[in-house]
Amino acid sequence: MFLRILCVITSALTVLTTLSMTSCGSESSVSSESADSSVTSKADNDKTAKDILSAIEDDNMDASAFYGDESFTKNAEKLYGIEVDKLSDGGIIYAADGSFADEVSILKMADGSSAKSQLSDRLSYRLNQYENYKPEETKKIEAAKIFQAGDYWVLVISDRADEISDKIVEMTK
Repeated sequence: MFLRILCVITSALTVLTTLSMTSCGSESSVSSESADSSVTSKADNDKTAKDILSAIEDDNMDASAFYGDESFTKNAEKLYGIEVDKLSDGGIIYAADGSFADEVSILKMADGSSAKSQLSDRLSYRLNQYENYKPEETKKIEAAKIFQAGDYWVLVISDRADEISDKIVEMTK
């Protein structure tokens, strides 16, 4: 019991201090269908990941990092298993204190390839993390959306996943 409490406390502190929001526990698998703009490449309609993510209003997501930001650069490999030089754009909005599993991640691969696998791995990690930390958040993780919108690959974890997904698709047309 003490070890579990220590694990939860450690996880919470880590969430507060880093984007990676690390936790203890084993990996599990999930199946889902569901910066500075001068250094950020643009989608066909000139929207950057920062533009898209900044347009999403959600009280649960109060922190962000974007392609070109030091925090995004330092954490891209940890969060997505992708070296930042393999990306041409990207970003994440999330709940800074870890009290909610809500997250929207957008990735654009420099070579135009898919990032679905990396986002699926991220989703699996988040499910494992919250199963051990805050199980009541797992329902929204299990209902998450992973999809392609324009040149971007998107992961949406939210009670409003459909609404947010529709907005992203509309913005990338």
